[in-house]
Amino acid sequence: MSSLNVYTMPDHTTPIYTPPTWKHYMNIEYIEINFTGLRKDEDIIQCVADAVEMGLQREDKSVRALVYLKDSTTSPNAIRSIKKLGKMVQPKLKKSALVGSVGIVSLLMKIYISYTGSKIKFFTDKDAAIRYLISD
Repeated sequence: MSSLNVYTMPDHTTPIYTPPTWKHYMNIEYIEINFTGLRKDEDIIQCVADAVEMGLQREDKSVRALVYLKDSTTSPNAIRSIKKLGKMVQPKLKKSALVGSVGIVSLLMKIYISYTGSKIKFFTDKDAAIRYLISD
């Protein structure tokens, strides 16, 4: 009797967490944070924690942040952690823009905003969001 070896293809549909990065546009620095497609609480919390750590290293009111949030979901437990992290970094933020939030994620963002005092602006267009970020 032989055993049957079954090989399953890796799941390439689950996005892999990518850390936030510093970017530049017209000599103005901003941090790019991409949550697109993330669904695991630990990935989302790690992304926020990494961005907060980067922001905390900068002077107050000097950080500009561009956030992509599309096709993502998270739990109430993760939102509690994210709110605490977000509150820590608010003094460092000069401007922040969010691209792509719809549906339930918009509601979660409103909860985040009310807790942290964030003045994040919502956009549907990346170029408009970047223009807003770099304007003084």
